[in-house]
Amino acid sequence: MKKLLTLLMVLAMAGTLFAQVTFSGSAQVRPRLDVKDWGGYAKDGSKTGLDAQSDMYYMYRFRINMAATIGGGWYAKARLAHYGYAEYGFTSGLGMGSNLSGDRDVTAKPSVAFTQMFLGYKNDVWGFMGGVIPMNGLANPMLDVHYYPNKMIDIPWTIYGLGSHFGFAGFVNAGPGKINITATKDVNNMTKENVDGTKPTDLHDTYTFGFNYDFKVAGFGIQPAVYYSWADKNIEAPITYGVNLTTPKFVGFSLGATAALTSNSVSNTAKYDGSFFRIKVGGKVGPGSISAWYDLAKRTDKGTVDVDHDFSYLWLMYKYTAYKGDHGVVVLAPRWRMIGEKVTNAMDFSRNKIEFLVIAKFK
Repeated sequence: MKKLLTLLMVLAMAGTLFAQVTFSGSAQVRPRLDVKDWGGYAKDGSKTGLDAQSDMYYMYRFRINMAATIGGGWYAKARLAHYGYAEYGFTSGLGMGSNLSGDRDVTAKPSVAFTQMFLGYKNDVWGFMGGVIPMNGLANPMLDVHYYPNKMIDIPWTIYGLGSHFGFAGFVNAGPGKINITATKDVNNMTKENVDGTKPTDLHDTYTFGFNYDFKVAGFGIQPAVYYSWADKNIEAPITYGVNLTTPKFVGFSLGATAALTSNSVSNTAKYDGSFFRIKVGGKVGPGSISAWYDLAKRTDKGTVDVDHDFSYLWLMYKYTAYKGDHGVVVLAPRWRMIGEKVTNAMDFSRNKIEFLVIAKFK
């Protein structure tokens, strides 16, 4: 009898422990028609390049989110997903991204990794987290502008950065809003020293520090922000600053806008200035909801002769909830993304991504 009581107590304690860990996730299949047009330009700016290319392929994604409530304000979270473009697998021969595994043919199976993994603490006044932390580039396109000035549009932070980064983040409630701070490590360098005291390699790590203040005035959301990179000599260290704005809902719709400036002026690196502007709208239409935004951006490469890159981007998506139950939802979402980049007498690139998302979210 004593052994039975002991076993029951152990199982009860185990049940309590397991109850502190929750799982959720999503599964998605996305057929896409991808149409690219180079306007006849080659990479060297001549008029002998490709004219157009189209491809029909499929994208698929499965993510598992884990959250553990430790107690006393402490928690831990992780996400398990494909370590590829935007955590998707592909059925086409797309090229490999930086530090990402590419799916080279239809027989390739996606690799899996923890794309988020962090420990945190929070209370009603302040909090912090550290590890591979989430950084939402969809909500804050200044991350796109700062980290990917060569692209700037088409959500590169989400695609190539997987919406997360190694570092620390914290918040403090102050006045009418909240101060948010991030410190991320971009490049890991080292110093090597010979026995005679000479240093064949002496490079500091590269960090980016982010600051924003998120507050509301009369229902309008205002978020000024700045991102500053600190690096060793001869390594790019841009600064980006701007503001994100949102409006209260009016007749079921809300508006948003982002304006940002970026620049890198470090000697012996690729110097540039850039600007970015987004206008966004979202709201309920019929049985579903619509979200749309339009971006205009420019990057000026500094040199003997300055070169302007003009970017444009349209995102248009309609979402319809086909099923909603106690354990999750199924969403259908057609989407159109139109990208453009122009350089006078050197480039006239456009790309259209026409896709249909089938998304299942579960808990």
